[in-house]
Amino acid sequence: MKQAIHLGLLPSLVALIALLAIAYPSDAQTFNPNLQVVIDDTTPETASGFTIEFGIPKEDTMFAGLVQFIPRDWGIVRGDAIEVGTEVGELEAQATLGLIGGACQSALPVLFEFENASLDRGDTVSFDDDDDNGTEDFAEDKDENGILDGVEKYPDFLNDVFEDLQPIRRTAGMTIVAGIPVFLQFLIFEPGTEISDEIPFGEDLGYPTVTVLQDIGDDEAEPEPGAITDFCAPLSTVNVTLGTSPDGQPLYVTPQNGTYTFTTIALGQRDADGDGFENSLDTCPFTINVGDPKVTNSGDLDSDGLDAACDPNDDLASGGTDSDEDADGYLNRQDNCPLEPNGQAEDNQADEDLDQIGDACDPDPTVEDGELSTVKLEEVITIGDGTGPGGPPSADDWPGIHVLGEDGSNGSGDDGGSSSGVIIAIIIAVVVAVAVIGGGAAMMMRRREA
Repeated sequence: MKQAIHLGLLPSLVALIALLAIAYPSDAQTFNPNLQVVIDDTTPETASGFTIEFGIPKEDTMFAGLVQFIPRDWGIVRGDAIEVGTEVGELEAQATLGLIGGACQSALPVLFEFENASLDRGDTVSFDDDDDNGTEDFAEDKDENGILDGVEKYPDFLNDVFEDLQPIRRTAGMTIVAGIPVFLQFLIFEPGTEISDEIPFGEDLGYPTVTVLQDIGDDEAEPEPGAITDFCAPLSTVNVTLGTSPDGQPLYVTPQNGTYTFTTIALGQRDADGDGFENSLDTCPFTINVGDPKVTNSGDLDSDGLDAACDPNDDLASGGTDSDEDADGYLNRQDNCPLEPNGQAEDNQADEDLDQIGDACDPDPTVEDGELSTVKLEEVITIGDGTGPGGPPSADDWPGIHVLGEDGSNGSGDDGGSSSGVIIAIIIAVVVAVAVIGGGAAMMMRRREA
């Protein structure tokens, strides 16, 4: 599995939710994610939490990215008005993984507990193990105050990924998956902030919220072999977001009486040969598979993780079993070029076009192989009885609430707030807003170049 990332979504409403889904599948792929959202309190101008259930059926491709916009009139309490380390919610998920070269069918429960995280871009922490004590710096608590350093400080790679963009809120949580510390962050930016060329970012769409799993998006990050070798559907998540913190601090505030539209664009991963298996899961990405990589031994008689469609020797009796066919240190199911050496002694899984097919075996490493399946969801939300003209909650009544444009019109200001907090979302690659990166699990075990 090559890269993983994101998925997510955002507040909606308890009763009337009009969900419009338009899907554009590519080739034999299917990508039909499902969504249910409940707002705790639909009263206008009140602090309210919400619960979101998001899932991807077993037969579908995994998501490559998910972009969501919070309506610009929704009340978002600024990060610098919330204490760092404040509890803001939790996410429970049932993920499906391939472990140590096995089929992608291991169900694994995952729990993230989220805290409000620092926005101070000048006070950073490394995502690496710079002190060589066996634990990545972000996962430590060096001052022993009960708050992870990745929450209390700003992960340094975010300054490279987003350059001079200043989020108005950041939420972070960590959990351990197969012995690996997995770090999940949600960053909210001001409406109109342009983060990706793939998606329109007009101010009228609202607040783009970015999901960052591990150090995804960091150009200096590089893979390394690990226990998680695949990440696939089915996926189910239940996210509980607090409207107020345990000590009564408001986190989100509903807007005035009216209706509001949340726009979500979900992207399914690429499938170069159109056989229904995404590139990150397909060990024969240019040849239609004989079997199903989600089923043990399907199309793989020697059980080495390489489908018979391109396995040089799939005969167990004649010694065909070789879980690392090219002997480059990456198991076949984790290797983005299982037949061409591209391990740490070579280009280490380099993938210039981010299509989950390594440059070493990609006929044109500058052009993506396979199309991104696209699903557009528009959720029409009713606040109050829906008959009002709408508008944001009163800033006078809700101190700390964000006012559009107050800190540098497009979110690129350098105000270095002390904290943030948003919590909307989902799992091993999850939540609200923008992140068009890739899919798979290699990103869950990435480290940066020294």
